[in-house]
Amino acid sequence: MYNYPYVKPSLFSRIFGATRSFNFSNFLDGTQKTLGIINQAIPIVYQIKPMFQNAKTMFKIADEIRKPVDASTANVSEVVQEKNKPVFYI
Repeated sequence: MYNYPYVKPSLFSRIFGATRSFNFSNFLDGTQKTLGIINQAIPIVYQIKPMFQNAKTMFKIADEIRKPVDASTANVSEVVQEKNKPVFYI
């Protein structure tokens, strides 16, 4: 129907071409780089894991901090006034 100016390579020729350009040394270098990245990532995962496990608790604490303090239930002003008084030793 349409006359294309190029010919698509067949599946067999693509596989054969890939095996012809395969270099075992390059394969080992790539594997070594990948394992190096994995060895660096594993400790990071173990350090971050507790933070994700405690995220629910951290959000609860953040919600409690954001709530306004009711003056009738908290005697913070009395405690602050007592702590601000000077202490004299005679």
